[in-house]
Amino acid sequence: MSKSLATKNVAAVLIGIGLVLAFSFSFATTAKADALSDLQAQVNALLAQIAALQAGSTTTTGGACFTFTTNATVGSTGGEVMEIQKFLNSHGAQIAASGAGSPGNETSYFGALTRAAVAKFQTANGISPTAGYWGALTRAKANSLCAGTTTGTTGGTAGGTVTPTGPGLTVMAAAQPANSLAPGGTSRVPFTTFTLTNNTGAAVSVTGITVQRAGLGNDAVFSGIVLVDEQGLQVGIAKTLNSNHQATVGDTFTLNAGQTKTMTVAGNMQSNTTLTSYSGQIVSISVVGVNTSVPVNGSLPITGAQQTINSTLTVGSVTTNISSLDPNSAQTKNIGDTGLKFSGLRFTAGSAEDLKLYSIRWRLNGSVSASDLANIVTVVDGTSYPTTVSSDGRYYTAVFAGGLLIAKGNAKDVYVQGDVVGTNASGRIAEFDVDKTSDAYFVGQLYGYGVAPAAGSTALSTASTHASAITASTPWFQGSTFSISGASVTTIAKATEVPAQNVAVNVPNQPLGGYVTNFTGESVSVQSAAFTIATSSGQTGYITNVSIYDENGAVVAGPVDASGVGGTLTFSDTITYPVGRHVWTLKGKLPSTYTNGGTVQLSTIPSDWTGVTGQTTGNTVTISTGTFSMNTMTVRAAALTAGLSTTPSAQTIVAGGQGVLFGNVQLDASQSGEDVRVNSVPLHVDQAFVAPGGTVTNLTTCQLSDAAGNILNYGSNVVNSFTSLNDATTTTVTTYTKTFSLNNSLTIPKGTIVTLTLKCDVGSSATALDSYRFKMFSGDTLTFTGVTSGNSTSATITSSQAGRQTIAAAGTVAVSTDSSSPSYAIGAGGATGVTVGVAKLRASNEAVNLSKVGLTLTGGTYSGASGAQDLVTTYIYNGSTLVGTATFTGNATTATSTLLSTVSLPKDVDVKLTFKADLADIGTSQPGTSGDLVKVDLLDFEGSGASSGSTVRGGTVGGMTAVSGVRIYNTFPTFAQIALTSGALSGKLIRFSVTADSHGDVGIARMTFQLATSTTGITMTSLGLYGYTDSNFSTAISGQGTSGQIGASVTATSTDSVIPISITASNSPVEVPAGQTYYFELRGSVGGVTSGNSITTTLLGDTATAALAATTSIIGNVIWSPNDTTQSVGSTVDWTSSYGVVGLPSGGLTQTVSQ
Repeated sequence: MSKSLATKNVAAVLIGIGLVLAFSFSFATTAKADALSDLQAQVNALLAQIAALQAGSTTTTGGACFTFTTNATVGSTGGEVMEIQKFLNSHGAQIAASGAGSPGNETSYFGALTRAAVAKFQTANGISPTAGYWGALTRAKANSLCAGTTTGTTGGTAGGTVTPTGPGLTVMAAAQPANSLAPGGTSRVPFTTFTLTNNTGAAVSVTGITVQRAGLGNDAVFSGIVLVDEQGLQVGIAKTLNSNHQATVGDTFTLNAGQTKTMTVAGNMQSNTTLTSYSGQIVSISVVGVNTSVPVNGSLPITGAQQTINSTLTVGSVTTNISSLDPNSAQTKNIGDTGLKFSGLRFTAGSAEDLKLYSIRWRLNGSVSASDLANIVTVVDGTSYPTTVSSDGRYYTAVFAGGLLIAKGNAKDVYVQGDVVGTNASGRIAEFDVDKTSDAYFVGQLYGYGVAPAAGSTALSTASTHASAITASTPWFQGSTFSISGASVTTIAKATEVPAQNVAVNVPNQPLGGYVTNFTGESVSVQSAAFTIATSSGQTGYITNVSIYDENGAVVAGPVDASGVGGTLTFSDTITYPVGRHVWTLKGKLPSTYTNGGTVQLSTIPSDWTGVTGQTTGNTVTISTGTFSMNTMTVRAAALTAGLSTTPSAQTIVAGGQGVLFGNVQLDASQSGEDVRVNSVPLHVDQAFVAPGGTVTNLTTCQLSDAAGNILNYGSNVVNSFTSLNDATTTTVTTYTKTFSLNNSLTIPKGTIVTLTLKCDVGSSATALDSYRFKMFSGDTLTFTGVTSGNSTSATITSSQAGRQTIAAAGTVAVSTDSSSPSYAIGAGGATGVTVGVAKLRASNEAVNLSKVGLTLTGGTYSGASGAQDLVTTYIYNGSTLVGTATFTGNATTATSTLLSTVSLPKDVDVKLTFKADLADIGTSQPGTSGDLVKVDLLDFEGSGASSGSTVRGGTVGGMTAVSGVRIYNTFPTFAQIALTSGALSGKLIRFSVTADSHGDVGIARMTFQLATSTTGITMTSLGLYGYTDSNFSTAISGQGTSGQIGASVTATSTDSVIPISITASNSPVEVPAGQTYYFELRGSVGGVTSGNSITTTLLGDTATAALAATTSIIGNVIWSPNDTTQSVGSTVDWTSSYGVVGLPSGGLTQTVSQ
């Protein structure tokens, strides 16, 4: 139950425990119960000290009970949470016996204590589950217990009951904030909440609220007093208390007829340092006056919460810097510019607690007005938040619903952005500031108090234009100035988009030139502009019907005719040039008196244009651009040249081919003054026969196509026969002719060359070695028509011919080993997908569809058998696509694969087939033979001609490819060189690693090195090869000598500059485990080295493969074993040389160390 006390005693301290009005993020909620329990004890003690002052006061009570509408759980905040706590305290489920949450000390935070009390209430009233969640069932029970009571409570001090009657405004106390702490450095600490109701039939203006500090405290605890509306927005600026402890807060605001507005008076507290002298004082703020022109009804003063001054609680902090998105320099912008970033701040949360930014208020300073700007938004993390502008057009406030979280130590950039639109904005200055630190409202997420940024240290700039600054005065943040200007000219020049080109005479709309404009700030109109015409000598007459066109092809001025000496085009139509870069084209009609090959060039002087006016400001715009000339146009009559390209070149084709390319017709209008149109093309074909009496009837379905593949003669216009010219020069060559009529006229744009392809079908009865060649003769007639002028004339035809196409019996395929086929390699038994060869196939005469491939093993070397036992399956790939498989059975050396899908071999194009194999495993009872050299070659193939349909085969007895092959062992080593960083005197001469393949361990019995010195006199003693299991060369291998030494030490006693040495594992071979890597270092004691000397060490490789043998035979520089059946020892016939080992070339691995 709430209590209120009214007294006129100056010494009385008024304590009201009531509802905290839940503003939409208007200011901080009270401190969380669990976090502030110790500090609340201080509050209780201070309240007890002044309890005696309340004795004898008149107390009124009421039975009001809150109507609950909102769910709540741990972490919930707001006024309804406080009502929940009050209800529980008065209905048998007390929150706490003392401190925060206890009767009279309810808070607006739902914590663990509140949850326990809710669960207790649920248990007592049979509500299930008893989880401590304040939901619909619990609310319904609570509301039923409160049935019949009034809603809401009024805390604080009031002069009596207010009855809203009569004219004017009614002022009433509202549910008051809770008593709590007022820590140093916090902002918008809530004190008193009240309502204003307009009882009149018209809008009423309130020009401010007069408040007075009350309680046993000092005015100096406040840095300012503010008024906050029900939206959580600060109304007006912070005010300080005068000598009467009073201040008038809030800007002018309006209450519409019948409107009620709830407002809160809040305090911005001084720093902890300042509050040290006042810590423990209890202060309140009373509303003592409402400034308006109408009567005010109600009892004043209204006093709300009493807050205890605290200087020890460390709340959150925020550091402010100028954002990198802020221009931070004086700017000049134009009317019409959009998306301007006016001002920006970067806020960084301190280490004490996370923060949320709920709102920011910008102040528009400078000479611009709000009507000069549009689309003003606040942008955070790329999201634009709308702003609300104050009635005077000077304050722009953005509210961030739910708050924008800034975690401890993190930062956010906040900037204001907008457009310049004002018609009268030219010459004005815009500047977006933040007046006070409290205009950026943060709330700490641990304690719930408002947090204000610190003041800056930079002096306020008094210059008319300036950069941004965070100052120690008002405004706290001074934004950069933006000087607004009207129209200006960036560019008026020749337009490259209207290039030099050919133009025709007596044809309308011929391009004469183009220019580009680029205006900024606003659109500009030009009343009159003149263009001068310059022509080559001999041109007479005037250009007529000239118009200016925009980029969309619309006429913006004209038409006009040239006049005066030399010819001048004067446009008196007003042209409006938009903001930005735009291209304009002049088009007109050249007189028939202009001669072929003559030139025309237009020029203009923009500074002489008249009536140049900005369309937004109405100001006169000055253009300073001098004369410039546009691209030159060349007078050309409509013209066309035709001929045959030399492609395709002479080649062979097959009988029965469909759509065979015979020629490319070129129609050249590059020298034409206008686009031209053709309806037919004359062509000739000569046929050479093996014997007299042949016929051209084997050529049918002859058609022309454009570059896009569109057939131009179809239906009845398809050419299936030719007419003899009877001009044969021999008894075996006859020439025929045919005019190809097009179904639709073909347009060749001026300045271009159009190529038409000619394709025909070749009859299956054509005889091998017969040939065909298409021609064009200079005496042929090809008529064309000018598209614009409509004039028709004959094209110039160049005598030309395509390559002769000779009939072959069928397609052929050439096969070879591709360069990508792997060189000699070593493979492990049991390995899968090993590339064993790549064949290259090339079809001639026609494309071939490959259906079968034969393979052979005869090129390999095998121990007694055919080699089939070394392979499991062979795969054939076309690129990455598997197209076939083959299996060598028994002792067979050949295998055939009927391909899974046909492989297309385009005519005269290389196609690669890759052969991969799964290698048979090697070992006891395994089929594979160690040391065999497996070679899989392409033996033969079968397919069909794509054009002729004939069967195409190929192959030889010995195979059509010669791959290098893969020699298979149970496993194999891989060598790699490792860099040395120390000098010669360290004694370290070479480092390298050996990795065993995953299929098995690798044995190493011998390594041979060659040492070369840059000069004689260098000594190398106690040379030893050492093995390690790690790349740091710190863990020695086992099974060898001290520190992993392999074999005995060697002394290089030769006086020669090249010293060969061999190191043999004397006790047992070095065994590198499968899949692992061992690391080796040759080192010793080096003497006689001076600066500039060097030693070069080479681990020698081998130049040939050695058949498997015992190590007692010196079969190589490096001797290793694949351990085919068991771990090899010195006498096991299972050792070979290093030829083909990956990483160890025949020339060896070489390393040079210098001093």
